[in-house]
Amino acid sequence: MSRLVTYYSEEPVKTKGRVEIQQQQMSDAVGLRSADGAVRPALVYVEVVSEAGPFLVPFGDYDEWSLRDRYNEAIRIMNTLGASTIVCETFGEVTVRRNIRARVLGRGGEMAQQRIENSGFDFQHDGAGSAPRDPRPLRWPDEPGFAAAVSSVLDNGARDVQINIRSNRTYALDGSLAGELRKCGLDLGGASQRTGATSLHIRATFPPMKRGWV
Repeated sequence: MSRLVTYYSEEPVKTKGRVEIQQQQMSDAVGLRSADGAVRPALVYVEVVSEAGPFLVPFGDYDEWSLRDRYNEAIRIMNTLGASTIVCETFGEVTVRRNIRARVLGRGGEMAQQRIENSGFDFQHDGAGSAPRDPRPLRWPDEPGFAAAVSSVLDNGARDVQINIRSNRTYALDGSLAGELRKCGLDLGGASQRTGATSLHIRATFPPMKRGWV
């Protein structure tokens, strides 16, 4: 679970019931870890639960941070399960306009996925593979495909596993929630560079079981 939190130096911001956000004094932020260094007042953070304690990610950076963190976890899972090959492809959303009429009327087209080259997420590994080990506990236990991949390999001896990871748009800078937070005078952050990635396709293959691996 995650929640929105912000810290104030003097007085909390009046939200007038527009958004649900936890407001705390700056003194409460002492010792907390943040994705961009020191915790800043009036900046909205997504508070992420982790084994090491709460971790703060600026609202505007959360979408990209979440995608990269789940990507790293997926690669870790595949490696721990003993994958011999791992390939990750990156995709971004583009608007596809179907006809001239749509352009004239100014209507948005359909969203389609387009491959992105050199996104920073592209990954390829080719090796001999190894004996599978259990990667649990998982950092993202509720992420679709993660638990299934573990079960497929450990319980069913799967040789080919695919995981699709999608961008989390809940905290998007162009979303309605972001708009309400701005109306309250809060800073959303989001100064870091973005890859434009909205989904990742990760495929791994595994060697056949060998004697002595069980």
